[in-house]
Amino acid sequence: MSSSSLFTASPTFSVPSERLHISYFLPESPAHCAFLVKLWNTEDFIKSCGRTGIDTPEKAFNFLRNRVHADYARNKYGIFVVSLKPYENASLSESTPIGTVSLMKGEPPNSYLAPDIGYAILPEETGKGYATEAGVALLEYARRELGVDSAFGFCAKDDPRSARVLEKIGFESRGEKKLKVFGGKESAVYVLPGMRQDLTVYNLDD
Repeated sequence: MSSSSLFTASPTFSVPSERLHISYFLPESPAHCAFLVKLWNTEDFIKSCGRTGIDTPEKAFNFLRNRVHADYARNKYGIFVVSLKPYENASLSESTPIGTVSLMKGEPPNSYLAPDIGYAILPEETGKGYATEAGVALLEYARRELGVDSAFGFCAKDDPRSARVLEKIGFESRGEKKLKVFGGKESAVYVLPGMRQDLTVYNLDD
């Protein structure tokens, strides 16, 4: 039995914020599969994160079922859907997916002792503060409900837009490090306030 089969993602679960809903990805939802393909094959996403190879709904279904739900089962968090409310107090079912927000811890040995936050928003919806709003809401939920009080933010050294989002969410810069999760590539490292200065305690490479 796979770890993902031990987790049942409620289709009504949501972390609401002022303008957004943050909810589980559902492999059985054709809309979720189609949205993941659309988002991850935009020019913006490919430029920032590279090609994932998930270019059909079938591949999205397998990824969500086998990888994303395994993360939910293992850590109680992972990649979430960000949906835009059409009006104040709109329900999740009335809202439209516009991106993702995530807390990812990875699998040993390529894992850290604190998760890292990530986000991706459709190009037509960027520049409106949605990534910041989603990141703040997810971190507040993770702290309140899951006891997550430490988190990293990673971005390319030459990506000021992502750096600004991390700073708006509340992260502090800790310079640049070569990260094993990115194959030893040097990246900008951000942390939540109050985290230890010696990042090696989180299994982060120097």
